[in-house]
Amino acid sequence: MDSSRIARMPPRATRWGAALLGVAAALAATSPALAADPKADNASGATVALVSTTVAPGGKLSFTGTGFVNADGTGSIVSVKIDDGSVLDTTNGNSSVFADVTAEATTGNISGSVTIPTTLTGANHWLRFLSGSGQAGDTVRSVHTEYFTVQEATAGPAVTLAADTVTAGGSLTASGTAFPASATVTVKLDKTTILTTFTSTASGSFAGTVPIADTVTEGSHTLYFLATGTSVNVAFTVVAPEEPAEGSVSATVTITTSVPDTGALAIKVGASSVALGTPQLTTGLDALVATGALPTVTVSDLRAANPGWSVSGQIGDFTGTAGTVDGKYLGWTPKVVSASSGQTVTAGSAVAAGTGLKSSAGLATAASGAGRGTAELGADLELRLPTTTAPGDYSATLTLTAI
Repeated sequence: MDSSRIARMPPRATRWGAALLGVAAALAATSPALAADPKADNASGATVALVSTTVAPGGKLSFTGTGFVNADGTGSIVSVKIDDGSVLDTTNGNSSVFADVTAEATTGNISGSVTIPTTLTGANHWLRFLSGSGQAGDTVRSVHTEYFTVQEATAGPAVTLAADTVTAGGSLTASGTAFPASATVTVKLDKTTILTTFTSTASGSFAGTVPIADTVTEGSHTLYFLATGTSVNVAFTVVAPEEPAEGSVSATVTITTSVPDTGALAIKVGASSVALGTPQLTTGLDALVATGALPTVTVSDLRAANPGWSVSGQIGDFTGTAGTVDGKYLGWTPKVVSASSGQTVTAGSAVAAGTGLKSSAGLATAASGAGRGTAELGADLELRLPTTTAPGDYSATLTLTAI
């Protein structure tokens, strides 16, 4: 396979690089900035609390409080802000006030909720409760809640039908997401009859057709998609076939084809090279580390015998104008990107940099009887070089073999 070089590095451990299989890859890590610390409170007997300390972007965050009572026993009007007013409500004229609540007389109790902006993310946020300006005579108070975290809700398993009606003897196209990884998904009609099975990918998705027997009665029915610990049901309707128009005649034609056994096992790599990022000195000052991703590796098995297959990788030493670097310093973490329905494909074990790919290591395997189809594979790459490595351009060739 081709190899490529990265740009010339400045002297002494400020830039390093290696090329494998050839497209440039750049990685960047970012994290949301945390809110500043809350301002000092002036509670004057008031307390506040959150009903929950986690909320999804755009979700409602509920709160309670007590003690917002004035000297004459009336309840104060309390304004609620997020992060001491640094977050604005764009749905309300960019106001920093997300809610105004009137406290109960005598107790000063309050309750309510605020809608969290969809743009707010991360942890260490809080609500600020202020009184004293809502109406004449209100006692001045300022008190904040404990921290809360805005996090995306985890999507649960779901199934989508391309159409929700079908004639008896036809089929429905179904696709599923967020199912258990590499699991058997059994499809039942009305909780009784098994219609078909799918095998989910490593990401928990599947797709295919569900046959509906010509004996299924017209009317409403339910498909149940079942995997270990997971059950999703989807309603559909069996409808009568369309009647031909009055006075019309019809004829039928049978369409046939013959698919030959090509006996082929093929492998293709999405790009011929990849450039790793610039190696950076670790916090422990013990290595120079660069990362990247293997281009997508596509394996197609059309063999009727369905014996299964395996893909492995092995690399030689890195060479360059400054010398040679042992190929053992490149490691990988394999993954299965996708697999065909009916395939059972398992990613190989991670190989640490330092042990490396100098010896052949497995990228993925397909089980006997479950390898026929097309699968896409990948791997995260890590090059961990000694700090004494001479500056220069280096390249090596990674050979991928399917058998």
